[in-house]
Amino acid sequence: MNTADLIYQEAKTLPEHLGAEVLDFIGYLRTRHPTPPEPVDQAAKLAELEDFFSHYPRIPKSFKFQREGANER
Repeated sequence: MNTADLIYQEAKTLPEHLGAEVLDFIGYLRTRHPTPPEPVDQAAKLAELEDFFSHYPRIPKSFKFQREGANER
């Protein structure tokens, strides 16, 4: 039996108001000791981003932004 099963067995025997207190304490522990996010598959994420942006035109490398021209009306 793992720790989660033992906690469940003990919590089942508690009255409702004490079970709510245990649940509140679990929430406190989660904020105090956050679990790190799952590792991201970089290749899959890059492929997903490339697919998403493939529908948009690319800016040519020879493009020069000119602030004065952009603000003309």
